[in-house]
Amino acid sequence: MIRSLLYLVLAVSCCSLLPADERWANKLDWGHITASDDAIYFHVTSVPNNRVLRIPRLYNSYEELYLQSDSTKKPLAFKPEVDHWLITLPKGVGDSAIVVMKTVGKPRPIKDVVAITPAGDGSVTLPACLATVHGEKLRFEPQPHKNTIGYWAVVEDWCEWTVDVPSSGSYEVSLWQGCGTGKGGSEVEVRAGESQLSFIVEDTGHFQNFKERNLGKINLKAGKQSFQIRPKVKAKNAVMDVRLVVLRKSES
Repeated sequence: MIRSLLYLVLAVSCCSLLPADERWANKLDWGHITASDDAIYFHVTSVPNNRVLRIPRLYNSYEELYLQSDSTKKPLAFKPEVDHWLITLPKGVGDSAIVVMKTVGKPRPIKDVVAITPAGDGSVTLPACLATVHGEKLRFEPQPHKNTIGYWAVVEDWCEWTVDVPSSGSYEVSLWQGCGTGKGGSEVEVRAGESQLSFIVEDTGHFQNFKERNLGKINLKAGKQSFQIRPKVKAKNAVMDVRLVVLRKSES
C-alpha cells in the first residue's frame, strides 16, 4: 500500500515538472498543458469557479479522460465545441489538479496537421479526427463511442481533408456513415477539384451506428488538393455522422 502511494506521488511529481509545451501555447487562465506519446496532461493550477476547462481542439480521438489522482479513472464530463473542447472537473476537486486524456495516437494540436498521403497499397484514409470543419455547428466529436464528424444540423456546414497523391487517377470512394432512425434521405456531395459525385444518406438506426457506403469513383489530380463533403439537401433535423472516408485507386 505504502509503495503504491509512493509510486503515485512520484508520478504526479514528475508529470508536474514537465515544462509547458509550446505546441499547445494558448491563453489558458487555469494552467498549462504538456504531452507525451500517447496522452495529453492538463495541469490545473487555478480551478475556475464553474470547474470548466476550455482546451484547444486536438486532431485526435481519445480513449480515457480522468483525474490523475483518481485510481478508478472515473470519466470526466466532456463536451466538444466547434473549435475548442470543454472538460468539467468534479465537485470537491480542490485548488489544483492534473487531468489526463489518453489519446489515440500521439497528441496533435490543430496546427500540426499536414496533407494526407497514400498508404503502401495506394489507398488514402481520411479519419474524422483529421477533418477541417467549416460552418456554424459542424464539429469533430472525439469521445470513444463517437469519434465522428457530427452536429451536422446546418446544411451549409461542410468539411474537408487535404490529400497529397503522387499521380492523377480515378479513386473508389468508401464512406462510413451513420444516421438516426427516420432521419435519412439527405442529399450529399463529395468533391475533389472539378470531380464530384452525390449520394443519399441512409438510415442506419443510430447516428453512431456506422455503415460502409461505396459511393462510386472520383478523380484526384497529382499533388495536394482538397477532398470535401458538402450537403446539398437536408431531409430531417440532421444530415448524418461520418467516421471515416477511404479512397482506393481504381484499376480501370
